[in-house]
Amino acid sequence: MMSSTSGPLILVHRRGTMTISRVCGIALLQVPILLAGQIRAGGSSNSGSRTPIPSTTSVPASARSLYVRGRVSLTGGANLSEPVVIEKVCNGMARKEGYTDFKGEFHLELGRSSEGRDATESGRDVFQNSGNRPAGSNVGSDNYGITMPTINSRSADAVRPELMGCELRAALPGFSSSSVALRMDGNSWEINVGTIVLAPLENVKGSTISAKIMAAPAEARRDYQKGEKALGLAKFSEAGKQFERATQLYPEFAAAWNLLGEVHRQQKQPELAKQDYLKAIAAEPQFVNPYFGMAVIAVNEKNWVEVLKYTNEVLQLNRSAFPLCHLYNAAANLQLGNLAPAEESARAFVAQDVDLRYPDTLLLLSNILLAKKDYAGAADELEQYLKLVPSAKNAIEVRAQLKRLRQATLSKRQ
Repeated sequence: MMSSTSGPLILVHRRGTMTISRVCGIALLQVPILLAGQIRAGGSSNSGSRTPIPSTTSVPASARSLYVRGRVSLTGGANLSEPVVIEKVCNGMARKEGYTDFKGEFHLELGRSSEGRDATESGRDVFQNSGNRPAGSNVGSDNYGITMPTINSRSADAVRPELMGCELRAALPGFSSSSVALRMDGNSWEINVGTIVLAPLENVKGSTISAKIMAAPAEARRDYQKGEKALGLAKFSEAGKQFERATQLYPEFAAAWNLLGEVHRQQKQPELAKQDYLKAIAAEPQFVNPYFGMAVIAVNEKNWVEVLKYTNEVLQLNRSAFPLCHLYNAAANLQLGNLAPAEESARAFVAQDVDLRYPDTLLLLSNILLAKKDYAGAADELEQYLKLVPSAKNAIEVRAQLKRLRQATLSKRQ
């Protein structure tokens, strides 16, 4: 088993290998299946980090970065219950800039150069990044263990011309976002863009935001907010106490049950976590997050029947909420011999993984095609994998498998 962390409440990878079997004498490759260690089943892995804004008197005007602040709210003025992604859109290209805090407010530093940062994470893959990195930070890794380049800050005067005509919007699965223009009037190094509004999409059954939060008594909501804050600091025992109080005061508090499940999962108490998630589902069946929490536990336990059950629930309620559900669903279907839906889910995940940040998915897809006796297709996926990660630790094994598949393809044609 391998795990890596980047800080509190940041995605952790744990890898479990699929069972090896043989198809027509060719062994399936071992495929690492990404398991969520500290991923927030509540929807976000970040407690709303924001870039600190320096004092205007301590920073020379020529050296100041350009900062943007604003807030995000739901239709009708309701507050958010969790951080959401803020994207900058310039000339039709979207780039993730950071996150709101739990109150929906955001402070962003614009103009940081980072060639390797993902530009289009709109699927909550959310899964999520930790928000803004400090200016001038050294090379590190994001929440997926991918090396990130050094981020450099530039002055507001240098950044301002590049932002003419750009807009900011929020990104949350199941919701459409209004946009606010970045107006470069004056010489200010801080811009207040006002409020971005999220409206629920039609024909989406489930939501990643609980509809019952505002129905909870004020005291229960205060306990819930205290629990969120403690959870964001990885103070799991304290967070658990607050969520328990909230659910005692309001037994239908689905969001609190869900995050209590997250606490118990982090504390390696999966049975308690399951009870919490199931109570959240019973209280609010359209709330997507606890289904994903159940799926994560099932993946860790390699209970493929349960993985299939709960990933299907997520995908039926809101297909864009948790992209990893497609990957988990594909692995479960392959394990259970459901090859057509396994291929469909794997390809759906690849389609969303536009930057191919998960090349191991190609190994999974190759195994699915091998099981379907599509040797040529299986080989093509391995070739693409080797092009993406030619120095992978398993490159020798993959090349050997590729050779066997090409030979099997020739034999099949003869």
